[in-house]
Amino acid sequence: MRGAFVVQLGPETRPAESQFEGWVEEVDSCTGLRFRSGEELLKFLGQRFELVIASSKEARAEKGSEQGPPKKKSTCRNKGTA
Repeated sequence: MRGAFVVQLGPETRPAESQFEGWVEEVDSCTGLRFRSGEELLKFLGQRFELVIASSKEARAEKGSEQGPPKKKSTCRNKGTA
């Protein structure tokens, strides 16, 4: 599920005051971040998105030259994280 994220907003979040804090995790990679501002959240999302785009371009380039068996989906639980 590429490009999917789980965002948990913490009790200090005040949207009317543009204050955000909480936890975000990318579903596909199980990469997470504790953020303390909207800017940190957006930076993390942007970085992960850029990696997905780069990975997709690389996969398309390799697809024409070599096709292997399909990759097995993994979950965060399989990777030993909560």
